Order: sequence, then C-alpha cells, then structure tokens
Amino acid sequence: MVTSSTHLVDGVYGRKPWQGFSMALLAAIFWGLSGVSAQWLFTVDHVMAGWLVTTRMGVSGCLILAVAAWKQGIHELWLPWRDAKWRLQLVIFAIVGLFGVQYSYLAAIHDGNAASATLLQYTGPSLITVYIILRRRERPVPRQLVAVGFSLVGTWLLVSGGRLDTLHVAFGGVAWGLLSALALAFYTLYPQDLLQRWGSGIVVGWGMLIGAAGSQLIFPVWPVSAGLGQWPAWIFIGFVVFVGTFLAFWLYLASLNFIEPGPASIITSAEPLVATLASVAWLSVRLNVFQDIGAFSIVAAVVILSMNKKTKNKRTAVVR
Repeated sequence: MVTSSTHLVDGVYGRKPWQGFSMALLAAIFWGLSGVSAQWLFTVDHVMAGWLVTTRMGVSGCLILAVAAWKQGIHELWLPWRDAKWRLQLVIFAIVGLFGVQYSYLAAIHDGNAASATLLQYTGPSLITVYIILRRRERPVPRQLVAVGFSLVGTWLLVSGGRLDTLHVAFGGVAWGLLSALALAFYTLYPQDLLQRWGSGIVVGWGMLIGAAGSQLIFPVWPVSAGLGQWPAWIFIGFVVFVGTFLAFWLYLASLNFIEPGPASIITSAEPLVATLASVAWLSVRLNVFQDIGAFSIVAAVVILSMNKKTKNKRTAVVR
C-alpha cells in the first residue's frame, strides 16, 4: 500500500547501494504478495475485510512501536501525546489516513481483486500531483502532464478492458480502489509536520494502533469467522501482518540509509506488477491485453512522477 510524506534521515547515500535496492525490492514484493494473500483469505477462508484491517493494524502498530521504543526509547513514544496539537493530528492521520487507506484497499481486494486494487491505489500519486498544481496555481510541466495522462488512460483501460459498455472489474472493486487512491493522497499530504517532528516509527506506530482501536468499534476481532479455524488461514494472516506490513515497512525505511527516496519509490513501483503476476499465476485472475496496457500505464505514471525529485536527505514513511 502507500507512500507517505517526507522526513529527514541521517542515512549516507552511495554506501552499498545494492543493499538499498535489494531492501526496497523485497519490500515491494512483500507488499504485492500481501494483497494477493488477502484475496486468498477473502475468497477461500471467507475472512471479512474489516476483521483483517483491525487485526493487521493492531498487531503491526504494536510491533512498530516496540521497535521505535527500542531505537528511540520508551520516553520518546509518549511525547506526541503531551500536546493537544499533536494529539489531534495523530488521531486525524490515524482514522482518516491510515484506517482510510487500509480499509478501502482491502475492501477493493474483497470486492474486486488484488491486481486491480493495487493498480487503482497507485493512481494516488497522480491525484497528489494535480492537487499540488491546483493549490500552488502552477503551470504543470510536461513530465507531470504525461504522467497524469498515463494514469487516467491506464485506469480506464484497467476497469473497462478497452470497452465503453462494460466494466471488467466489479463496481465495488473500482469504487473502493478509487477511494483508496484518494485516501492515499490524504495520507501522503497530511502528516508532513508529524513525520518531520516525531519520525516515521512513532507516527505510523501510533497511527496504526489508533486506527485499529477505531476499527475495532466497527469490525471487532472477536468472534472470528469459522474459516479461521483452519491453520492455513493463520499462515496467510501472519504473512499479511508480519511480512506484508511490519517487515516490508522496515525494509523500505532501512533501504533509505543506502539510496535516495526517488530511486526507492521507482523500485517499489514493482508492487502492482508483483500483485498482478501473482494474481494471474496463483488465483487465476485474467487480464486482457487492454488491461495489461492499462496496468503498465499506471506503473509508468508512478515511475515518471518519482523521477527528478529533489529528495536528498529525505525519507518516506510507507505502509501498504
């Protein structure tokens, strides 16, 4: 799922760049496979999207905060709560941003499939670009126009399969996927001050935990569905929570000690390709040639927008 705003880092670029590239690529692979694992849970084990959101956010939030406490000290974890300004921003980021992204993305998988959900969410960077251009009243540069055009055409080809009279992705999957892109845009733009002041681990950790608490009120984790009585389901849940969320998050952040966020973002654009290939090979999802073109167009838009950014000495906080 999701690239967020920038935050200073003390990483030294240029040292062992292959290690940074490998970490970013592994993060992208884990994110992509996490979405496909979620689709398996929805279709085979009949797990509800809301239940998985609550579980995923709660466990991952605790793990991320534990690592942040180990690296920065327990005292640092509680500092954002001492000021009403930071408390309010954390809650808004958690509920509207993190919960919004997590639920809409998994709901898009539930109603559609992992490939289309991931690709539709990846139109978020183009929405961010349009928002920034309109807000600053700037004239878009050719690179931005090309990227937004690729994103729009790619989205149409993905959901329509090149036809005007039908949808090749279920309406619910399309609607939730586009809402996921909007939530991603908010999630990326809103927490800049939070990340700058407190860092990725503390902000995302608390955001996940608060979002899980809110999700619990709507989608309680107990009682669990009957399908979760089988041990294979728990293997997939473990993969989604520990590998596809927690480990991928820290791999991406660790990669930024060796490479800049621009190249890292380009590498993580492999996520929708991984999700698409895994969906086709594992879950027998079928895309026609127009949808394939649409998928590559959306990925191309993200790559174009990730190029030539002034991102030196910055990092991004990412949760998929």
